[in-house]
Amino acid sequence: MTDRTRNSPRRGLGQLWGDSKGSVAVIFALSATALIAFLGAGLDFSRAFVARQELSNVATMTCQYSTRPTVYQVAFGNNNGLQTYATQVNAFATQSLANQQFSLTQTNATPFTYTALGSNGQVSLAATVPTLFLPIVSINNLPVSVTITCAQGQTQTQNSGGNTPGSVVLSESFENSACSGTCWSTFQPDGTKNNLSPTTYSTFSNVVGYVGTSGSEWTIMGYCLEVDTVGLIKSTVADGTHSAELDCDNASGSAGNSSISNKTFYSPGVYEIRFAYASRIDYPNYDPMYICASTAADLAWANDGSESGSPRGSNITRSNQMNVYFDADQNGVAPTHTTLDGTQTLAGSNLIDECVYGPNWVQRSVTINVTTAGYYWLSFAADGGNDSYGAQVDAIEVCHVACSGSISDPFPSAWSSSPLLYEDSFESPSSATSPVKTSAVLDSDYGASHGGWPTQANLGWATGPYDQVGIVRGTGLVDAGSQSLELDSATSGSQTTSRRSISRYFYLDPGYYAISYHYLSGVRFTGVAATNCTYAPSSSGALSAYTSTTSTAGTNLLTSASGNWPADTNAVAVFMAQSMEASYPVIGAGLNNATSYYNPTGTTTTTPTAAPDTVSTSSYNTAQVNPVLDYCNYSSSWTTRTTYVQITKAGQYWLTIGAVGASASQDHIGGLIDDVRVSAVGSLYGGAPTFYVTIPTTSAAPGSTISYTGFSFTADPLTPS
Repeated sequence: MTDRTRNSPRRGLGQLWGDSKGSVAVIFALSATALIAFLGAGLDFSRAFVARQELSNVATMTCQYSTRPTVYQVAFGNNNGLQTYATQVNAFATQSLANQQFSLTQTNATPFTYTALGSNGQVSLAATVPTLFLPIVSINNLPVSVTITCAQGQTQTQNSGGNTPGSVVLSESFENSACSGTCWSTFQPDGTKNNLSPTTYSTFSNVVGYVGTSGSEWTIMGYCLEVDTVGLIKSTVADGTHSAELDCDNASGSAGNSSISNKTFYSPGVYEIRFAYASRIDYPNYDPMYICASTAADLAWANDGSESGSPRGSNITRSNQMNVYFDADQNGVAPTHTTLDGTQTLAGSNLIDECVYGPNWVQRSVTINVTTAGYYWLSFAADGGNDSYGAQVDAIEVCHVACSGSISDPFPSAWSSSPLLYEDSFESPSSATSPVKTSAVLDSDYGASHGGWPTQANLGWATGPYDQVGIVRGTGLVDAGSQSLELDSATSGSQTTSRRSISRYFYLDPGYYAISYHYLSGVRFTGVAATNCTYAPSSSGALSAYTSTTSTAGTNLLTSASGNWPADTNAVAVFMAQSMEASYPVIGAGLNNATSYYNPTGTTTTTPTAAPDTVSTSSYNTAQVNPVLDYCNYSSSWTTRTTYVQITKAGQYWLTIGAVGASASQDHIGGLIDDVRVSAVGSLYGGAPTFYVTIPTTSAAPGSTISYTGFSFTADPLTPS
């Protein structure tokens, strides 16, 4: 056979195919492997995505579980509460993975973490997903993880004592300053520091504007929070070296009312909220009293505008006002209120305390009873005069049941050291002749303010129901100085009664006070030498025994004329009433003019709706708004009467002394009074007098309960029961 057959075309192609088919097989195998890896990777990544989504669902459920009130309260239930809380939430995460039939191993040993100093809880879950196809390219597994920050954080510090009485829930003394040395620094609502802005923030947010040294977090509304070094505004602070002011600065010093709010979880139980308050702007007419109460209605009277030392001018009322609120959380924010001037929205809705004035640091205490566990906002807000000059606040503390240490006695020290507050022997206006009863007005009869009221403005008496009273001079008719008063004055013109009363108001803090005066009968009955008086009658029977109207022979001491007079012609009674409970006279009417009265309803009339001196001796009501402090029917010689009152709320109180006898005959002669005195006996925390009359006040009564959603609190807790 010849060799030509090897060179034929057909044989050449076959040989080529035979030589190349091995290489094609390799190429095809490689291509198939890449294709399988590519297609399988999608499935492996899809499985990893599903696993991560399952982890995310469980992490979300765990966060929600961690913020349930019944779960969270475990964190502060005892000394190991925080650890117990974390363990419980971690167990929930593990169980949830099992309930979701998560088939992989979650590799984070403690997925839930939480610290007590104001941080949010965090859930971190992780797992490894085995691959089915990616091992072809040496990828045997895909790691997946998810981290979620739980939305509802907590600002409560960990309690070393748990829920035991005295353990601290919240503490703030504003020691975290943004400047050094003797200085003032500001913290804005958006979290910036020392950046004054004319913009007032009226929308509540969860931005933390200030963090205290204990870790407490505060949200700011309005303009800013001002932190002041001791000695800059006040010569002392209640705790540490700094205090705070809530009437901050709007960058031009013309406004600054602001609020701060702290969110804390409260489990059911009793808590005490303490804080220290002091004024910055002086109101001399209030000195040295403090003006605080549990309700805004209790301080409706405190509108004196005669401030001293403010560069903003005069007639600014309530420059130092600060309100305290306690409110259930509303989806992460605090409820709000509108300021008195109607220009701002600040944090707080449920008012639990309010202070208008306090020249020295006064410690306030509010006892609350939480009935529904949950998050609550404690807010402090400036109000009143929006002038960048306001009150100072310091030493905020919230404790289980009660904070350690006793409450500082709020009774003014000036009244303790100088108990005689006021004295008037009626030397003005002066009568030139003697003996005589001269008609006069007493609106310029200022008496003498003593050490307890060093700077209050002069204030005279108002006379009702007509502006006329008798000034008496003469031997035996005066017991102090050179003049006395006779309250059953002669009529003139259109006057319909001769009985008179004199009224004057006093600013008083809670405490015990003595009211004293000298008394003498203007008619001396023949052969009668006894003194017929009663302190603080407790019933109509106790008073009616002194009210005989039998006509009796006697002598008019002013004229020496003889005649017959009703037995109660000399009757005089002493009353006291809170200005918001009884009508009180307008001081300064002209001689013989009818007196106008401010009524509790807000009207002004010449016939008072709740007269300050009304009394029925036959059916005396001991619960009337103007209780009788003392009643004298007869005394043939000067006698000194002293009675006592208990004041339970800071306020304006009207002292009234009036002629109350001989209503039928209007005989124009009656009891004489002289040397009226008001003295401070002491604090409600000291010993009480043997007897006293408690002056009625507007509701809520001291010690009563005021209820809001989720909690209640005790009104005026500084008043002992």
